[in-house]
Amino acid sequence: MKKIKGKSVNKWRMYGEIMIAQWFTVIIFSVYWSYSNHTFHELFFFNHPLLSLSPDFLLAFGCGIGISLLFLFLLIFFSKKVRTNISNALNDESIQFLLPTTFGERLLFLFVAITAGVCEEIIFRGVMLYYLNHLPFDLSLLVIGIISSLLFGVVHLYQGWKGVLLTTYLGAILFFLFVGTGYLWIPITLHFIIDVKFVFLPNGKKATTS
Repeated sequence: MKKIKGKSVNKWRMYGEIMIAQWFTVIIFSVYWSYSNHTFHELFFFNHPLLSLSPDFLLAFGCGIGISLLFLFLLIFFSKKVRTNISNALNDESIQFLLPTTFGERLLFLFVAITAGVCEEIIFRGVMLYYLNHLPFDLSLLVIGIISSLLFGVVHLYQGWKGVLLTTYLGAILFFLFVGTGYLWIPITLHFIIDVKFVFLPNGKKATTS
């Protein structure tokens, strides 16, 4: 149990509740999606991508991401100075209560990052794009991107208005990555990378043990 500004925060419980809520939502929706005679191809692939990407390019892109991630993780793991510098640059009071500090918390946060990457992208990119694109009236991709990104930002209101603006901006990037490439796994991967960095970085302001 940790104390942050006089409030006790059980991170194990908080992480568990986050994962359960998100996976429960996705599972319930998946059941509904299946019984509505929809295919998961409709959800994970955008049929008219703005960019035409060949399989060879996607393979090279995936290998590039993998090699870059490996290099980044090795750099962070073996360089305490790099970890500290990155942590200080990313330090934000509004999310300190959410960040892991102990080894156990970091291990569990890895699964939180996986959960957020998969579940939030399915909901805010896959689901919203599909349904907003199938309304009785036509919405442009730009308008759909703005709506879904704003909603993505609003659900992060616990991070304060600065966090809302940042996540709205991030949501827009992830949305146009999806419609630009046609592959939902690309924003899923990027979302995971953005969140998983906190597993390896020191928490700049550790909470005191109660």
